[in-house]
Amino acid sequence: MSIEKQVTHLAVRFYRVDGVEMVLVPLLAESAHFTLSAGDGYFLVSLVGEPGTAYPLNLRSPGSLDEPYLEKKFHLDRRGYAYSPAELAAALGQVAEDLRAEEGRID
Repeated sequence: MSIEKQVTHLAVRFYRVDGVEMVLVPLLAESAHFTLSAGDGYFLVSLVGEPGTAYPLNLRSPGSLDEPYLEKKFHLDRRGYAYSPAELAAALGQVAEDLRAEEGRID
């Protein structure tokens, strides 16, 4: 068995936006050999309290906020989930705006 490990100190973010709770883990370019979805703007987004709902998103890309895309990637079409695709898209839009403000470049 072969194990690869890379430890990086990350700025994990916890957000609650209009009742949607999520955790964002930045996917840094330094860890790009572990995942294809790494680099500027990519975060692993996980919905708190919703098992199996984690997906890497580029929050700088408007396509990442598309409701049908989010529904498919986060499996929100299954019964029992607390958030609709529209609620998640709206919450992620606010998070993306906050991240742009944090970087000092509101578009």
